[in-house]
Amino acid sequence: MTERRSWLLAVPLALCLSLTACLSGKGIFAPDPEKARPTVITTHIMNYASDIVGEDNFLWKELERRTNTQLKITWIPSTSYDYRIKMLLASGDLPDLTFVINLKMPLLQELIRQGEFWDLTPYIDDYPHLAGLPEHSWKNSMIDGKKYAVPRYYPKVGGDLFPMLRKDWLDRLNLKVPETLDELYDVLHAFTYQDPDNNGLNDTIGFTGALGSFRFAFNTFNETDGHWKVKGDQIVPILTEPASREALLWIKRAYDDGIIDRNFPIIKLTQTEEAMKTGKAGVVAVSMAYSWKFIEALRSVHPKADVLPLSYLKGPTGQKYVPANEGFFGAYFIPKKVPEEKMKKILQFLDYGYSPEGNDLVNFGLKDVHYIEKDGMKIATEQARKDLIIVGDNLGSIWRPLGYTQVVSAIGIDPEVYKRNQRIVEEREQAISDNPGAGLYVESYIEHWPQIEQEVNDLRTQVILGRIPIQEYDAFIEQLKTREDYLTIVREMNEAYQQKIARNE
Repeated sequence: MTERRSWLLAVPLALCLSLTACLSGKGIFAPDPEKARPTVITTHIMNYASDIVGEDNFLWKELERRTNTQLKITWIPSTSYDYRIKMLLASGDLPDLTFVINLKMPLLQELIRQGEFWDLTPYIDDYPHLAGLPEHSWKNSMIDGKKYAVPRYYPKVGGDLFPMLRKDWLDRLNLKVPETLDELYDVLHAFTYQDPDNNGLNDTIGFTGALGSFRFAFNTFNETDGHWKVKGDQIVPILTEPASREALLWIKRAYDDGIIDRNFPIIKLTQTEEAMKTGKAGVVAVSMAYSWKFIEALRSVHPKADVLPLSYLKGPTGQKYVPANEGFFGAYFIPKKVPEEKMKKILQFLDYGYSPEGNDLVNFGLKDVHYIEKDGMKIATEQARKDLIIVGDNLGSIWRPLGYTQVVSAIGIDPEVYKRNQRIVEEREQAISDNPGAGLYVESYIEHWPQIEQEVNDLRTQVILGRIPIQEYDAFIEQLKTREDYLTIVREMNEAYQQKIARNE
């Protein structure tokens, strides 16, 4: 799942030469003698920004003023976050607010069982903006039916890997927008062999991306979201389902026909991006947030270039599929060593960031200073650049913007593309499939499933490359279904699934 900057850049407004001087008359930094001493909050948070905001930043100080806090934030780059957080959890020396991306991390689960974090269930209703987060964000972040985690909001659709394609190539070849995997296959073939860029050369490829990019194929064939599907009153892993075998053969046929990147076992995301930006590939599976990035790069050379995110794909029975997020990307935990009174102040701080005022402040800054509003959109000024205000990054990393801003918009976006992205999100909302494994935290699954999944993916790669026959893969799957670790996972996941159903009744 990829998160990027997401708002509009306008011609800089005529601002005061000194922002502090402009606002000094408003007393924006003036101390309130009746306020209690600021609450010091230490935390570690992932940040994608290349220019990192610091404590001397204007907006940082304004956030502290409005929340009566003193923030001690350690920014951690995304490339090393998992490792750094594992080391932090293992050390036992946790900050006041601990941000974790992977809630299924075994060490985190162990610490929760040991009582190292506050159970926030009895407190959340006292904070209206936290309590007002989408129900699925809370439901999917609960552990053993309790709210140990405060979810960091992420939109339900638009942020996961799903195909987007060169709409101008589609139009040039008189092809319709694909709605099924067979139709998508035909598009990939045409994008590879019918000279879609009209340059007279055989220099394009239908699809570029790693094996993980094809998750949409496995889910579309299985007509479910996530890693599990419902069969009767049970859930089963799609990893071993016959429909996943069909998806594998679909990918292998595409590989054999030369319509997907032959470097898929080793290709990196940066290479995938470059192939789209330079017009070498016609389809890629990424977050919707990438669409304008690709369009902008392509239009610098080809003014009529266009990249369209698909609204859905239909499975074998015609059921629409689109990947859906669990409603959060990472979550906050408060260690039990934090006194109850301070814990409540930290919740108050988090609550502010999900208020309309607080959410706008960290993601967009101050109106008429960092942005103006036009046609319902917030348009950044040059001062926003100077103050390192980025939607979803820097201070926006603490609270991502509510709604769909971060996936439908982008810096400098064409208003028509923005409106189309909004329509696509609305269509995706109508095509959401059930994800029966969401919100289930089972120790055996957390501990053993990654290894099982890696074994299967290694064999899938060998099948696609033609190094082993599909029959060898079939034999492994049948043997896997008798293994004790696999059977234990399936049994315990079903027990947790039934408990979740009972809680929701």
